[in-house]
Amino acid sequence: MIRLSRVCKRYAGGHEALRDLDLHIREGELVFLTGHSGAGKTTLLKLLALMERPTRGQIYVNQVNLNKLGARKIPSYRRQLGIVFQDHRLLYDRTVLENVAMPLLIRGELGDHEVSKRARAALDKVGLLDREKLKPIHLSTGEQQRVGVARAVVHKPPVLLADEPTGNLDPDLSAEVMNLFVEFNRVGTTVLIASHDLSLIRTMGRKIISLEKGKWVRSDDS
Repeated sequence: MIRLSRVCKRYAGGHEALRDLDLHIREGELVFLTGHSGAGKTTLLKLLALMERPTRGQIYVNQVNLNKLGARKIPSYRRQLGIVFQDHRLLYDRTVLENVAMPLLIRGELGDHEVSKRARAALDKVGLLDREKLKPIHLSTGEQQRVGVARAVVHKPPVLLADEPTGNLDPDLSAEVMNLFVEFNRVGTTVLIASHDLSLIRTMGRKIISLEKGKWVRSDDS
């Protein structure tokens, strides 16, 4: 599902965020990516989302060679992904329901009724259906993060990427959000989560890949 072969990412000034990284995540796996700040976690996720390109090496996602994808094909590729950000990136002038529906509206393949139906189903999955008419500003931090999760999965992507999704949450809320990812993984979604919260992810019983200075250093299997 996700395969990296000798991937390097070098930024201006010579800094290497990733160095000869090899990685394989099978379809249907839930994998945690950990490491200290600057280890390369966010860079790796940006490469998978085609927000950045590798300096060298090969990246495949769902049998697609990302190195060969031109700019015109990037939007179509990203429709295979769900992305959860640490800072939510919600639209504060839209309702919760409108935020969750946004990926479906951008695709333009469904009628308004079906879009609303799917967005409400996603909100129900994260326990926020009763908040659909509110603006995000009226939600707690944990609720905003759950809206971000609902938005990421509303179009049922085969791959879900999350960058420090519990970084701003207390321990109880962090566990709650992580369990949402487990639920989506159970129905077949391949999930990769970057997190520095080792105490939490070690309780999840899933594979943990550790990075250090842009290199793979350890993989702990459940």
